[in-house]
Amino acid sequence: VHIAEVMQIFFCIICGVPVMRTPLQILFLILVTDLPPSIALGMEPGESTILQERPRPKDEPVVLMWMWVSMVLNGAVLSVVIILVYLIALMHYCDGQVMQEAIKDLPDYHSKLMDARTVAFISLVWAENIRAYCSRSFNKPIWHDVLGNVNMQKAIIMAQICLYVAVLVPFFSDKILGLRGVDIGIFGWLLALVGPIGCLVLCEACKLITAYQMEQYQQQLALKHLAAAAASQYAEEEEPQAEYNTNSKGGKVQHTQGDAKFGALPANVGRPSFDDYDAKKPGAT
Repeated sequence: VHIAEVMQIFFCIICGVPVMRTPLQILFLILVTDLPPSIALGMEPGESTILQERPRPKDEPVVLMWMWVSMVLNGAVLSVVIILVYLIALMHYCDGQVMQEAIKDLPDYHSKLMDARTVAFISLVWAENIRAYCSRSFNKPIWHDVLGNVNMQKAIIMAQICLYVAVLVPFFSDKILGLRGVDIGIFGWLLALVGPIGCLVLCEACKLITAYQMEQYQQQLALKHLAAAAASQYAEEEEPQAEYNTNSKGGKVQHTQGDAKFGALPANVGRPSFDDYDAKKPGAT
């Protein structure tokens, strides 16, 4: 989520578009509407198929490469959708203008800019709440056990209440946060729906890429485990030969690794002498 918010502000700055939200609005998003779903995600129960996955090597990082790809993709999706909503809102409320220099020349541009920011603000909160459900799993669809985390339902309700307080309560919404939920009209509220709907469709589509990457990663782990098992079996087959390595020298058996494990054999144990061979001949006395 925070990656997406940074992308949105960065886009506005480099393209000369009025900044999408004020510092106080950013602070409200991070501490009020984003925080409860983030905490609820930390209370998410483990997936039932976790034991079907192969164990990860201990030297691998906590966040794997395919996880980074998934997070960047979802952040990019959220950014693109909300930026599109904001640009449409600017064109609607600011007389077809989207550039900051042109909007400043409009009469009562401050109120018109507030309306466009309000639409983007509402759309972002809705989209982030939808993404909170999408983020419960890297590869499973959003409808899979959608009500399995009770804390998520509580967090989303809290975030929605805070949203409507922020955009509808007089003085607090327009004078403090700079939002005008009543003045944007039906068009603004309907346009805000583009955010959550677009994020739902595109984020679920990104799960297809993530599922493929997860499958490839599991196959790589399987190959590594097979190679480790083959190496271990080869070592076990070679161990008895190295354990008792005999080297005839001076009529005695020289013990290498076996001495440490079994103890050295008596000194009189060695290669049979010719006298012993003669004594065993037929008729020998």
